[in-house]
Amino acid sequence: MKMRLSVLVVLTLLVGALAIAACTDTAGLHTNSSDGNGDEDCEEGYEFNPQLDECVESEEDNSTFNTTLPDPSQLEPWGDEASDGIPNQYDNCPFHYNPDQTDTSGDGVGDVCDNCPHLANPDQAASPDNPVWPDRYDANGEPMLMGDACVPGNEYVDDVSDSSGDGVPDVMDNCPDHFNPPLTAGCSCPAGDPYCEACWCQCPDDQYPCDGCAQLDSSGDGVGDACDVCPDHYNPNQTTSPGNPTWPDRLDGNGNPIVMGDACSPEPGNIPICATQDTEFELLEPNVYIMLDISGSMSWAVDGSTNPPAGQSRWELALDGLELMADDLHDEVRFGIGSFPAPGSSCSPGFAHLLNMGDHSAQALKNEFNALSPNGGTPMYIGLDDIHSGNLYNDPGDPLDAQRIKTILLVTDGEPNCDPYGDWGAGAVNNVVDKLTEIYSDGIPVFVLGFAHNTASLASYAEAGGTDEHFLADDAQSLADAMRDVADLLISCSYSLDPIPEDSNKIWISVDGDYLDPSQYSYDHSENVLTLNDAACDQVRSIDADMLQLEIKMGCASQCVAEQPQGLCDLYYETCGEPYPCDECSPEICDGQDNNCSGVIDDNCPECSIFEAPCQSSSDCCEPFICNEEGFCDHDCYPSGTTCLSNDRCCSGVCAIPSGSEVGSCIDG
Repeated sequence: MKMRLSVLVVLTLLVGALAIAACTDTAGLHTNSSDGNGDEDCEEGYEFNPQLDECVESEEDNSTFNTTLPDPSQLEPWGDEASDGIPNQYDNCPFHYNPDQTDTSGDGVGDVCDNCPHLANPDQAASPDNPVWPDRYDANGEPMLMGDACVPGNEYVDDVSDSSGDGVPDVMDNCPDHFNPPLTAGCSCPAGDPYCEACWCQCPDDQYPCDGCAQLDSSGDGVGDACDVCPDHYNPNQTTSPGNPTWPDRLDGNGNPIVMGDACSPEPGNIPICATQDTEFELLEPNVYIMLDISGSMSWAVDGSTNPPAGQSRWELALDGLELMADDLHDEVRFGIGSFPAPGSSCSPGFAHLLNMGDHSAQALKNEFNALSPNGGTPMYIGLDDIHSGNLYNDPGDPLDAQRIKTILLVTDGEPNCDPYGDWGAGAVNNVVDKLTEIYSDGIPVFVLGFAHNTASLASYAEAGGTDEHFLADDAQSLADAMRDVADLLISCSYSLDPIPEDSNKIWISVDGDYLDPSQYSYDHSENVLTLNDAACDQVRSIDADMLQLEIKMGCASQCVAEQPQGLCDLYYETCGEPYPCDECSPEICDGQDNNCSGVIDDNCPECSIFEAPCQSSSDCCEPFICNEEGFCDHDCYPSGTTCLSNDRCCSGVCAIPSGSEVGSCIDG
């Protein structure tokens, strides 16, 4: 796609051509434009032409070029005025030799005679005072006037005006009134590329903008950072309300401080509020699946002796800690419970799922813990595999399940055995590490708590499970404390909002009357979840729930009024935040598409379909074309005796082409 058309090239070549003409002395036609009135130096019978900047032969009306061109309709339809093998009635430039019939703009006028070859303008309108093409000629052999559609400065093709002087035309500039050049400016244009300028050549096929050659737009809303009222928030509508503060160090195109947009204003101020929510909203508790090691070693003492006093075995101490945890966390965390090995077994079955994930009372949790007793081996791999394959950390009946944080908490007092692959020692540890890596790759972190046990394998498990460091405990309180530490890492201040905000950019949170900075929270519209960051969450947690005054205000949606695109190729045009339905932007051609994003399909094209355009019947096609079997406007057959090319259809015969020639004649076959 060539976005820059030929306007810049035209200006450059035109200046060069006129400069050469001003210094040329041919056939006695002297020029002298230095005084702005060269006609005083013209010889008799000649007059000064300001467009050519030289003397020309006097005519009745030589103030402009003679724009009266031969009329193609007066030609013999089956003749070949240009001797290019194309019958006059089918030739898109009947007075110019162009056997290839190239028509870049698709307007039915071939490039060699088109006064705007890169823009569709089938009417070929050209005002007498238009500049001329420096190296192109009309059917009279005169320098060809530029068509009105592509004259420099014409609004229809103004991809040149650059109000900010940053190298990006206004119609493609995401801040047309601000100097904000592309991130990568300047390069060497490929030889012979008339469309390339500045950094455009870094983009494939001159498609601007492209990666590495685009104006900064951090929020991706089509408004550049230089003029965006909220540069870090997606807010294509750029709404601002009276009373919003101004940016301390940012100015608009007129040099005035930029007013903060509604999307990033630190306080609602005068912005209309449509909903308010207080501390009645629900905390999104995490899902924690506790995987308990109840192997035979849990009946030992903390120091490893195998016959501890009553109440001092590892399991008895851990059970006391689990009960403390149940009292502390049952209303903050949703739990599931499993053990390895299964109660009453040694290695097989290696794991028992005891309690489905969900909201449980402290007593319900204690009942599960108290029903367990140490026995058997340590089939750690089998337990992890069963939890993972069964997705036991999920709660299918929970409508908020997809939004919750999910994790596994592994509590163990020894090294794994009962390995399903028959490995022991380091081999069994490596298998567990591989399984933890697989689980974490699915987005489920695994916390590791060593009870009366601390070896290098625990650190390996924590790293593979994505939690980096393991926890240690050797009595009831330290186990309960470690589980609280895990819970604090998981419990985030995430809330479902009711009602769903009308405008996700307009949400404000006040804590005890002071508004949090917008950077301290985020809102996921797809999940309807508002989340405070760690610092804000800690601030809320530090306040007694009975004393906490927390309020969420949700602004009303801004009214949007759709507008029409303003330029030839307004790549950043938005209709109420939605991209304009125009995949790419290029000069308009007559192909049934809105190429130039003007909102009009085939604007300035003939009402009938031209050569190779889609059609349903021959009545759709411009004369003399017909609708072929493939559904495209095509040439009709050529009668006997007319010139033809090898792929032309002769009505009653074939196209006979002499040896060594490209052009033949239709003969009866």
